[in-house]
Amino acid sequence: MKSAERLLRLLGLLQGRIDWTAEDLAARLGVTTRTIRRDISRLRELGYPVEAMAGPGGGYRLGAGGKLPPLLLDDEEALAVALGLRNNITFVGGLEEASLSAMGKLEQVLPPRIRQSLEDFSEATVTVPGASVRVDPGVVGVVTRASRERTRVRFTYTDARGARTERHVEPLRIVHTGRRWYLVAYDMDREDWRTFRVDRISDARGTGMRSARRPAPDPVDLINRGVAVEAYIYTAEVILDCPLEVAQKMIPITVGRLEAKGKKRTLLHIGADNLQWLARYLVASEIPFEVVSPDELRAELVELGRQLIARHGG
Repeated sequence: MKSAERLLRLLGLLQGRIDWTAEDLAARLGVTTRTIRRDISRLRELGYPVEAMAGPGGGYRLGAGGKLPPLLLDDEEALAVALGLRNNITFVGGLEEASLSAMGKLEQVLPPRIRQSLEDFSEATVTVPGASVRVDPGVVGVVTRASRERTRVRFTYTDARGARTERHVEPLRIVHTGRRWYLVAYDMDREDWRTFRVDRISDARGTGMRSARRPAPDPVDLINRGVAVEAYIYTAEVILDCPLEVAQKMIPITVGRLEAKGKKRTLLHIGADNLQWLARYLVASEIPFEVVSPDELRAELVELGRQLIARHGG
């Protein structure tokens, strides 16, 4: 194997696993451990931070920093990256140019068979506009950095009615539901945990003040309760005649909160501003159900049944 080719393969191995012994690398490349040590020295001279590990066997790992090493991807990895770039260019506002640039560079080096698979996928699929909500990458960066460093953030928040307020929070986590991004944070002024839609946050800036060490809720559970149940005028409890794992596949966390009721049934907590909508949603779900509460929802279901019989009962 030529020296340049061996160095590229060595980089690929170091990228694919955290720790390698010199013996393992030598066996994979068909060379001696002396050659591995010499190649490691060459990579360091080229600016790649290969770290040596202490211990009985010793070993190597690719550290952070230094020059960005070439990405050595197999066919499936290259296709996955290309599809991710092509289909998420408009997902995070402000990164379109960088995404297009990365996509162009990647497509230039894709093997013909992978490029054809990418084109086949693009031609055979249709993206529905508005399926996801774009967020500001600057806001995401400020909030995630504060979450990691356990510091506070101030930002302007616009609620569903268009009212703007200044918020002072301690970020916990960002939860991505597949369509929207939510920030779970402790609101300093309201002295309680709150959820915020990230696309409604603007002018986010760190304060440098340390966050207090306080008991934190489960971020996903808080989003589940706050977005799917507690944000609405009406709340309902419904028994679904199916196991929890089946219900989880059919009802997103932003629609309802699910609890197992034995092995074959599931309790659904769900909210709505309109009980007529809720009745139609339950009927359309095609899951057999029984309303626990409220009685007004039972009345809406009875009325819906009467309407359907009147229209389609023959």
